[in-house]
Amino acid sequence: GLGRVAALEQPDSWGGLIDLPEAADDQAGDLLASVLSGVSGEDQVALRGGQVLGRRLVPAPVGKEPGEGWSPRGTVLVTGGTGALGAHVARWLVARGAEHLLLTNRRGLEADGAAELQAELTALGVRVTVAACDVADRDALAEVLASVPAEYPLSGVVHAAGVERSAVLADLDPVDLGGFADVLTAKVEG
Repeated sequence: GLGRVAALEQPDSWGGLIDLPEAADDQAGDLLASVLSGVSGEDQVALRGGQVLGRRLVPAPVGKEPGEGWSPRGTVLVTGGTGALGAHVARWLVARGAEHLLLTNRRGLEADGAAELQAELTALGVRVTVAACDVADRDALAEVLASVPAEYPLSGVVHAAGVERSAVLADLDPVDLGGFADVLTAKVEG
């Protein structure tokens, strides 16, 4: 993700992004040399299993709604569940038949709009639990997961938790990079 941001913000300085295998061998070295020579014509590749792999998106079938054919049942955990994206996802899940939503954020019902969202969704007939949990804290997350009611087993997870820090990469200083770690912790460790 950071490489893509660098490519977008500094296109004249962009050279590419290569995801190397954990254990390098002669074959990986040969592939790397091939990529660096420009033979592949790709600027973002992964070297895996003796192959140079490029990133590709596949279009969704025409006329099919996202999530069509899936009906959420039991408990669906939404991390960052009371933020803007999480609340949107929660409403979407309720419209598709979710029985119990477990919405996490760092402050629980004390978070801005959390109590109102819980009341709104509950009025639509779904059971809603709002839990204070930093999903990067494994023990706290384990405790939240242990609270999932047996009659509504966990059937899905939407990871919408995040910490927003807007800055252009070229403007970051060492102090800002420390804040960048907070952003990655919420997304990656969570």
